[in-house]
Amino acid sequence: CRTCHEQEGFRVENKKIYDYFQEWKDSPHDRAGLSCTACHGGDAAKADKDEAHRGIVPTSNAASPLHFKNIPATCGGCHPEVLARFEKSRHFEKLKAKAGGPNCVTCHGSLDAKIYAQTVVDRSCLKCHNAKSRNHPEVAARAREILAKLNHADGYRKGLKFYYKSIGRPEAMKKVDAAYQDIVHSWHEFDFKRLGPRAEELLRELKALYTHAQDERKHRPEEEKP
Repeated sequence: CRTCHEQEGFRVENKKIYDYFQEWKDSPHDRAGLSCTACHGGDAAKADKDEAHRGIVPTSNAASPLHFKNIPATCGGCHPEVLARFEKSRHFEKLKAKAGGPNCVTCHGSLDAKIYAQTVVDRSCLKCHNAKSRNHPEVAARAREILAKLNHADGYRKGLKFYYKSIGRPEAMKKVDAAYQDIVHSWHEFDFKRLGPRAEELLRELKALYTHAQDERKHRPEEEKP
């Protein structure tokens, strides 16, 4: 796929294909070894265009794994925990009922897996939740507030992981790591009334753990400090 799709000629010949490949290149999916055929189908071993594309159907076709309604199931092949949470959401209900709800691409993009950026959340949420639609316009602000807490908590978490790994006690982060991952997965239920307090509690716990780690470090012998 790369042999053909990375050609600069596509910049003029087919800008959409060119941009699509550029998004995928060096993305989390590219770095994880997820190739085009994993989602689109086709045969990457074939050099002939028609043979390589055989079996691929347009995304407008309901049989396509990349049809709007099928995207959650396709992404869920690698992200089953996220899919399980998303299937509990009102967004999923609306998506299955009339393709009126968002899917994974709405927030994450097709290939770049943009996550945790407050601007991305704002832009995605505000498409439906705004003053003009009167469809819970407070949602975007609430999402931004929760995401800020999660990003703050993740900053403490990463610092603590480095500290405890450096002193040979990575297991000290096991419980809080699990809590963080569960909240991240729970985000996809979009139950912000329940998620908000959980994010606040996690941030408090990580702050307390960070303070404890700082105090512990102060009292360690100089030669044992990381």
